Amino acid sequence: MFVLLMYGAMFALPLWVIAVVVKLLSVVVPGRRPDWARDLLRWSAGMAAVAAVIVYTIGLGSVQWDASEAESGAGSSPAVPCRSLPPGTLDQLAGHEPSYFPLGFDCLLDDGRVVAAGGPYSLLNLLTAAFGLAAILSLLALGLQDEYRARAEMKAESVAAQGKRSS
Repeated sequence: MFVLLMYGAMFALPLWVIAVVVKLLSVVVPGRRPDWARDLLRWSAGMAAVAAVIVYTIGLGSVQWDASEAESGAGSSPAVPCRSLPPGTLDQLAGHEPSYFPLGFDCLLDDGRVVAAGGPYSLLNLLTAAFGLAAILSLLALGLQDEYRARAEMKAESVAAQGKRSS
């Protein structure tokens, strides 16, 4: 199932890139709306969250693909991610264990040790965390910007009210 989702995410990735490029171009072009910064921040938070979901979905599909490949067919043992282990360690290979959170693929050795297999999983975990953090920070910045704007308006109203009283 995750492999099918991975294909959908891989299809969505170029569409995401196109949307980001078009949005950035719309910010550069003259004639922007007055609230373009707030709109861009809100939009960026959403797109960062979408990117985190896309990257994590691709990682889920990759883990499931490797696990499926390791369990069926000729040449399935050792598991493809475990084949990058050093020759001495590769001789002690007893099995494998996929991990869906965090993304990873562990190789189990005869003596009970667990060795992380090679593959793109650490990069996918890092990208997912970075995009997720970017989404959260963008939402926090949006909230702070709204709070700052509201306080500035209250302060301006207060100053205006005091000016009317003193006249």
